[in-house]
Amino acid sequence: MAQLRHDHKKFADLNTKILVVVPNGPVMINRYLAKHPTPYTILSDKGSRVAKMYFQDQKFFSLGTPTVILIERGGKIAFTHYADSFIEEPDNLEPLAVLETMTPYL
Repeated sequence: MAQLRHDHKKFADLNTKILVVVPNGPVMINRYLAKHPTPYTILSDKGSRVAKMYFQDQKFFSLGTPTVILIERGGKIAFTHYADSFIEEPDNLEPLAVLETMTPYL
């Protein structure tokens, strides 16, 4: 998530909101935020109920590794990246390039 923090302004300049969804409870999230404040929202989704209701891509549930999913305002997935390991942090170059090609909402 450090890369998201580092590139937050680039996403904001593209009128993009970042929401990180994690399967941890609020205690774990608050511990993380105490050490690593973030300019974006982290959603506690213990039990993956929100993920199961919202995400259209079932591969997300089975991997459990870091995943980047760009969802347009209409709810359609525009980009997905699945990390190969728990420690891999996806690069933001590709999702930023996708965002630059999308038609902005007025």
